[in-house]
This record gives sequence, structure tokens and C-alpha cells, in this order.
Amino acid sequence: MNQRTKILVIDDEVIETIALTEALSGLGEIYSCNNSCVAIQQVMHLQPDIVLLDLEMPMISGFDILAQLAELDPFTAPRVLVITSHSDHQAQERALQLGAIDFISKPVHLNLCRMRVQNHIYIINQQKSLALTKEMLFADREQLRVTLDCIADGVISTDDKGHVIYLNPVAQRLTGWSQTAAQGRFIDEVMTLYDAITKERYANPLIIALKEKRTVAMALNTQITSKHDFDYRVQDSAAPIIDSQGCVKGAVMVFQDISETLEMSVQMTYLSHHDQLTALPNRVLLYDRLAQNLARAEVGKHKLSLLLIDIDNFKYVNDALGHHIGDDVIAHIGHNLDRFACSDITVARVGGDEFAIVVPHVQKVMSVDALVSSVFDEISKPFRLGKEQYSLSASIGVSVYPDDALTIEDMMRHADSAMYKAKQHAFNSCCYFSDELQQEVDRNLVVGKTLRSALRNDALVVHYQPKYNLQSNQICGAEGLVRVQDADGKMIAPFVFIEYAEESGLIYRLGEQVLNRCCCDAKQWLESGYPIKVAVNISAKQFSDPMLTSIVAKALEKSGLPSCYLELEVTESALVDDYDATIKQLTAISKMGVSIALDDFGTGYSSLSYLRLFPLDVLKIDQSFVSDMLTNNQAFDIVHTIIQLAGTLNLQLVAEGIETQEQRVELAQLGCATGQGYLMSRPMSADEFAKLLCASEQKECKPS
Repeated sequence: MNQRTKILVIDDEVIETIALTEALSGLGEIYSCNNSCVAIQQVMHLQPDIVLLDLEMPMISGFDILAQLAELDPFTAPRVLVITSHSDHQAQERALQLGAIDFISKPVHLNLCRMRVQNHIYIINQQKSLALTKEMLFADREQLRVTLDCIADGVISTDDKGHVIYLNPVAQRLTGWSQTAAQGRFIDEVMTLYDAITKERYANPLIIALKEKRTVAMALNTQITSKHDFDYRVQDSAAPIIDSQGCVKGAVMVFQDISETLEMSVQMTYLSHHDQLTALPNRVLLYDRLAQNLARAEVGKHKLSLLLIDIDNFKYVNDALGHHIGDDVIAHIGHNLDRFACSDITVARVGGDEFAIVVPHVQKVMSVDALVSSVFDEISKPFRLGKEQYSLSASIGVSVYPDDALTIEDMMRHADSAMYKAKQHAFNSCCYFSDELQQEVDRNLVVGKTLRSALRNDALVVHYQPKYNLQSNQICGAEGLVRVQDADGKMIAPFVFIEYAEESGLIYRLGEQVLNRCCCDAKQWLESGYPIKVAVNISAKQFSDPMLTSIVAKALEKSGLPSCYLELEVTESALVDDYDATIKQLTAISKMGVSIALDDFGTGYSSLSYLRLFPLDVLKIDQSFVSDMLTNNQAFDIVHTIIQLAGTLNLQLVAEGIETQEQRVELAQLGCATGQGYLMSRPMSADEFAKLLCASEQKECKPS
């Protein structure tokens, strides 16, 4: 029972109020008033839920108090139970008219009185509960209304016949109908749906939801046309409203405007498939076009060509003029190449300065050779950016389906190989992929794998070719020559893996490992009593490395080899790239006590000025001159001149490639002190070289 129920007993007889208070104990908060003159004030102060009022009071009668209570707010007025000894109907009628709701007869039956009050308390609690429920329902309904009015989706609710009951503001905007105008109208009249592509009328999913009692999603490509003829792309669903008995009471349609989303999706799809700089298809779209064309070529039994185009020396444009000019050049080339694009031909930018053209071999399509010629013409046309005029060239590689490739990956790989081959020929060259090229590619892959494995496992092989004093026939030095073994233990030709190392950038690791190995071997010979100077070849790329001096110093420090037993051989091409850097590098190495030898002298630039400027110690006569010196007067004169030049500049001489006794004798007579070649000894392993030193009993040879 509700303990907060307030009960006020108004009776001028104190005994009666005490009895009633006792009888009603536990039903709520019990108050009493024995003075009818202040009864109204008590009611106003206490605001009781129930009043037990005696009608027969001397000063102010119960009827007068009822009349005053009747003037109070009906929502706050208490329930009045009158206590009376009157039994006539007129008195009861008058009391009821003044607002009394029940009667308790005198003498009061206390138990019956308590039961009556209990019933009224129950009614009061029910009324309070109902009022609270109504208040909560109103709050929930208001929250739902505000939510529906504020959400970004359109919401339409209908009755069970499909007549509109409610539209939120978004639905009103998208349909063009106001809440008032749409009220009671059929959903199809308010919400007109079409197929966005075919413009065919769609059945409204809400009607289907009502008929089939299930949630129904909108069809794809749904478009709503508003009352004001505005079109919106929409999506979402309709659902029936079913009561606890399973009866359909109505339906709700929830939908959203996806016009901007679709537009953004289209734009994002375009951006993800096109190059931003040239607006050409990018690599992603190129692969898709290739896949489509390959499928058609397979069905139609015709061929398909892929042209991969690379702009020659574009790196120098970027480095010399800046990337902003480079971007302008790429955009210009892309614009020109786009002229070849049509429904059959795809032109794409693969990345950087590379472009691709996909050409199916069907009728009304330019032949590949003619297209290649046109591409060269287009790229080589002079053009102006700002105040400067530019002219470019390109290299093109071609792969053909199904002649040399059956998959996209193979076509791309083969075209790239052919393009690389074209770049080795000359500017504006085109090369088709071939079986021979494939074999070369496969060979390079094997070489690359073998070389990387050897470097990773420190498994390089270094052979040493002895250098002999041509007068005494004593060993006075050795040249370290790197070798790489394949999986079968066979040696890979040096020019093959050296070329690969140069192109792949592995030459730096290769050169450092060879240098370390040679220094360690020379240190062992020295400790065994054979003070032999070892010569190590340094490639042009290695020589351009600013860390070379530090690498040489670390190799000497790590091995413990005195610097006077190390000689670095450099080619003429390594010297002429950058005079200032070359002089600085050579000077630093020379100051460490390391000898510098100029390899293959006479085959390159052979400028006397850099012989004078650079701190060189040794000149090596190239074997091409040595092999021809006895049969070719010009070759003989060159050898003679180099020997005289070395004497004048106080440089030591080494003749390479001595293969006959006649060559050896002639070189010695001309004044060449040192030589190497197959006549004296082929290159050999470190162990074999150590045995050769021991056998020759060369123990006192000092570095020259």
C-alpha cells in the first residue's frame, strides 16, 4: 500500500477523529481536524489525497466545506468521503453535486470504513500510475518525434492500407510533399520511384511489405522523383508494423539520399583508375583493359600487342630542370600519346616516365610497326615549355599475345625486357620480345639469384693471377679476380655477373667483399713470409662512392694488412666523371700508402693531363695492344709510346695478356718490367697461389 497517501479526517467530535485515525492506521499519513473553521486551510496546507468529512458540524457545515472544495483545481482536489447520519436522498444528492464520491453512515462501522478508504487509495494509485504512464508515453513520443525529425534519413509511416500518416522533414524535402498535404494520401502518390537507368516505374516496397508482412529492400538504382520534378538516388527499405496478434497495423519506409555518395564514388573510381598528372588510365586500369583484351583475343583467335614506352634520359630532365618541369613534360607526352587512344587502343601511364599502349590486331586498327613509328614521331616533336624548347626520344619494347606471352604478367614482363634491350641500342629504338631475349632474361634471373646468395653467404670466390718480373721471372704481385659459382659448381663468366652487379647496384657490396677477401689473403701470405702486393679492381660506380676511402681503410684495419701491400686498379672512365671528386678520392687513398693503378690504359680517353694531375703509381697496358703488337705496327707503336710515357712520368708498368714468349721478350726489351698473362700463369685459387709462392721460393720480394 502507498504509505505516502495523505488522509485528512474533518469532524468536530474529537472521539470520532481518534477512532477513525486509529481505524485507518497504516493506510497512509493520517491527519485530523476538529475545527470546521480551519478545515479549508488544513486542506490547502496538507493537500490530502482523501478527506473524510462530517456533514453535521455546528459552525461550518460539511456542505459548506464541500462547496469550497468544489472551487479547487479538479486535478489537485482530494477525493471526499462524507460521514453522515442523514439517510434521505436529497442530502445525498446535494453532497454528490458538491463533489462527494462516497458515503460513510453513522454510527461509523470502522472496519467497513477502512475497506472503503482502501478501495479509494487503490483507485488513487491507479490514477497516479496512469498519469505517470501517460507522461512517459508523451516523453517517449516527443523523443521519437524529435529523433525522426533530426535524422538524416527520410521516414514515412502509413496505415495498413498504405495511406500516409507521417513524413519527417527529410522525407518532405525528398518527396516535395508537406505533412499536411500528404496526410491520408496513398504512398505511391507521395513517393514516386523509378529505375535510374531505364526510367521504368518501380513498385513501392512499402506496399509489398504490407502485403507480404516482411521487410522489403529497394531495388538497385532506385530513383525518386519529387513533386517538384527533382530526382534523387535513394536506397533502403520498408517494414510492416505488426501488433501482438500478428495483425498488420501499418508500415514504415526508411530511405536516404545517396546522390552525393554515388557521385563521389564515381569520382573516386575515376581517380583510382586514372593518372592524376596525365588523366590517362593508370596501371590498375591498364591491367583491367589487358584482361578484357586478352579474353577477346582468345575467343577471336587474334593477336594482341603491348607496347611499353620509356622516355630516354628523363632522369636528367628532372635533375637539371626540377620536378615541376618534369611533371609538365610528362603531362605534355601523355596528352600527345592520348591521340592514339580509341575504342580499340588503350593508352596508359604505367608510372614515372613509362607509358603503355594496348593494341588488338583486328581490322581498322593501325599496324603495330606503323603505330611505333607514329609514337616516335609524336614524342620527338620539339615542344616549348615557358621560354625553353625541348626534344625527347624514347625506347619501346613490344610483347605479343600469344606469340611470346599468354598472361598479363608475362606480357608486362616481356615488354619491359624488350624495352630495356631497346634502350641498350640507341635512342628511338624499338625491340620485340623473342626467345633469345627470354633466355637472356632467365639467365639474368639465375645470375642475380646466385650473386645475391653468394654475397649473403660470403661465398664469393677470388682467384689470383700472378704478376712476374719479366727479367728475373720472379713473382712480384698478384691481381685479385672475383669469381661466382652457380648451383652446379660451374663458374659464371665475370662479364655476366659484373654487368648484372653494375645494373642492380650490387657492385658496391661485391666490391667491398672482394676487397676484404684480398686484404685477408695478402695478410696471410705476408705472415707466411711472402710480402706480395695484391691488386683489386675498383669499378667506376664504386669509385664514385664517397665512402670508398673509408671502406678501404676499414678493410686494411680489419685484415691488419699494411697499406703498401694493397693496390687499387681503376679504369679511365672512372677518372673522368668528376675531376674534383676524383682528385680528392685518389689523394686520400694515396695518402694512406695504397698504390693506384690505371687499368686498360690506351683504350679510353687517354688524356695526358689527368696522368699528370692524378696521383697514379702504375700504368697497365691493355691486352688488346699486347696481343697485336707483333703483327700490327700501330699496336706496337702504342705499346712503345706507353712505355716511354711511363718512364717520363716515373710510373711503373704492367703489361696484361702476355700469351707468347715472343711478346714477353719484346716487352722486356722495350723496358716494361712487369707482366701478367696465360704464358706465365692463369688465375688460381688463394691456396694454389700460396703453393706457387712456396714453390718459387720467392721470400724476399719487396713491394716496388
